[in-house]
Amino acid sequence: MKASSFRKLKAALLCSLVVAFGYTVSVAESAQPAAKSAAPAKKEAPAKIDPNDPASLIYLDTAGKPAGVGGNAAAPASQAFKVGMGWHPQALAGTGLPKDKYGLVDWAKLVRENIIKPKASLDPEEEEMPPLKMDILIPAKGDYVNDVIYPHEMHTYWLKCEVCHPQIFVPAKGTNEMTMVGIVQGQWCGRCHGKIAFPLTDCNRCHSAPKKAAAK
Repeated sequence: MKASSFRKLKAALLCSLVVAFGYTVSVAESAQPAAKSAAPAKKEAPAKIDPNDPASLIYLDTAGKPAGVGGNAAAPASQAFKVGMGWHPQALAGTGLPKDKYGLVDWAKLVRENIIKPKASLDPEEEEMPPLKMDILIPAKGDYVNDVIYPHEMHTYWLKCEVCHPQIFVPAKGTNEMTMVGIVQGQWCGRCHGKIAFPLTDCNRCHSAPKKAAAK
């Protein structure tokens, strides 16, 4: 056999072996069961808030630094004020804070469940006044509209008495001729509710005491 013919035969055999080997491998791979898809990542639990931990998410600003550190030269009060006015979506989204039926943060529930412990003052020497535990019944003008129970306790937890008395509410029975129209316009309860407190559309949250006429 000539050398050139031998080389051609050798090349043809090698090509056949390569094709056959490739086909065998592809058949073997297709015969294997499909790899299981990766298990879905577990949803991380909301970050636990420790009100006693100064590094807790609720005490940090959007840059991850402690907020509201008043007299510290590195973060003067004016800068802390700007930080406090900011929006903290990562903090609210990551902590699982309790919400009301409107999806707003229920700050009263946060306090009652001891999730947050806001300080009364930046001055550590200032004595904190305890909340006033006194509910006031405010009769509604309509005969079939529930009366209002006004809880001093939660309001005086956040605010000092002089914030509301006597400029907004005269502290004497029957002297505050409140109307819903006036409240919606920003008077009396409307100074806060609908702005920094829960909205006025949550009627039953305030009008919670059934009238005797309605009960009959």
